[in-house]
Amino acid sequence: QMMAFKHKVSNYVIVIVLILSGISHNLNAQVFSGLGSFKNIIEYEGQRYLMEEVYKITSTDFDRLTISKTITETDYTEGFMFVLTSYIYNGKSGVVLTSFNSMNFQNSKLGFVNIHLSNEEYIDLYNSFNTLSENKLNIDDHLLRRFNDRLIIDANNDNGILYYTLSVDSNRHTFLTTKWNKAFNLYNKYIEKPKTKAIKPDNVY
Repeated sequence: QMMAFKHKVSNYVIVIVLILSGISHNLNAQVFSGLGSFKNIIEYEGQRYLMEEVYKITSTDFDRLTISKTITETDYTEGFMFVLTSYIYNGKSGVVLTSFNSMNFQNSKLGFVNIHLSNEEYIDLYNSFNTLSENKLNIDDHLLRRFNDRLIIDANNDNGILYYTLSVDSNRHTFLTTKWNKAFNLYNKYIEKPKTKAIKPDNVY
């Protein structure tokens, strides 16, 4: 009887090990890996930052939030990612600048940097770039200006083509001026677009 009992316990142990192995395999299959995973996450990082760190979402009433990813830049070779998220929150508007890069020289630590700009601050940032570009830039010239304690702007003449570079903390992101201007125009259209009225279902009175 003792041998039969030990054999039965042994079978149970084997079954439990197999079950745990299957669970472990399923969990591992759902874990994102590589730069592709960060590309998926960065799409929602601006919204997470707004909800958790910029505005306090209430529990007593609802908050109305709409977002639009106005700029999305990905460079797998360099490992850079940048998203400019436009938003309207309870009638207030602005943008979140989300930057992704390595946090150390060994590239062993990766992470997001978020900066929130109100509508007025974003307009000021846009105008600051324009002010830099109005100056004469010789070939390979860089005109630099600190916008605030976390942002540095740079207008650069690269062989006759004007580029804007935005340094978000220590992360640098470069755009053609046409793309930067288009993003600002899209932002303005987004925050000024007419609001669609909610449609009342026919069976609700």
